[in-house]
Amino acid sequence: MDYSHAIEAVAYELARHNAESPLDRGAALRRRVEELAPGGLAAAFVRLAAERGWRGEESGEESFARVALMTRAYADALAALATVARSGRRLLAMTRGDRRLAEAALQRFGGAFDELVGPAGLPHGPGVLVVSTSAETLARAHALGARAVRLNRAGPPSRRHDGEWRSLDELPRSLGMPESVAA
Repeated sequence: MDYSHAIEAVAYELARHNAESPLDRGAALRRRVEELAPGGLAAAFVRLAAERGWRGEESGEESFARVALMTRAYADALAALATVARSGRRLLAMTRGDRRLAEAALQRFGGAFDELVGPAGLPHGPGVLVVSTSAETLARAHALGARAVRLNRAGPPSRRHDGEWRSLDELPRSLGMPESVAA
């Protein structure tokens, strides 16, 4: 899921309402919200408003709701999810961030995920495939004996993991599924 663009859009709009015009379209504000988010995204927006002296803005819950609404799934994630759902395999989603945001975003997938786990709940063993953009998650998966594949949509290649994909379109082949199953 792509939360970053949604957080940036909400933070940018809040700044604009308070006579600020971030030239980076809210990227620095998004990073600050993420730094303030260990207590949850709604609380992070409240803290950001207090730090910047913004008055009369929407509540943190309203900002959270707008982020949840604007969060989108990558197109290849939808196709990969459909493939795995048809395969009968157990499908877990993992979040390192705001669990409420992940739960709201995952509703779009119609209950296809068996469970939402945090980093401590990551399964282990050679039969587990973990695909992530997070180096921390991949290192933990590898330490637990799982296959760790880096999803690297645009960055420079890295060879520190069991594999690297540019897209989730590589999932069916990795699971040994015929191409016709993915279509």
